[in-house]
Amino acid sequence: MSTPTPAGDSASETDELTTVATFSNSAEAELSKERLELEGITAFVVGTVTAYVVPHLASGGTVGLQVPTADAATAREILGITEP
Repeated sequence: MSTPTPAGDSASETDELTTVATFSNSAEAELSKERLELEGITAFVVGTVTAYVVPHLASGGTVGLQVPTADAATAREILGITEP
């Protein structure tokens, strides 16, 4: 018996995620996430807890923005990121 996927959830549980950018704070990551979602790309911000709980680690860009691997190149293009 399979588990139903919630309505409106375009990312499958089996999709692999790729980090397309890292940020020093969650605000920048959230803005980039919203930009991608406006273009129809599902995005996830990861590492926000570390940035808040251990802020001295955030200086290394610990807040990441992840997208399904199939959308990674398009996401980088939308965000103006030239490096893979």
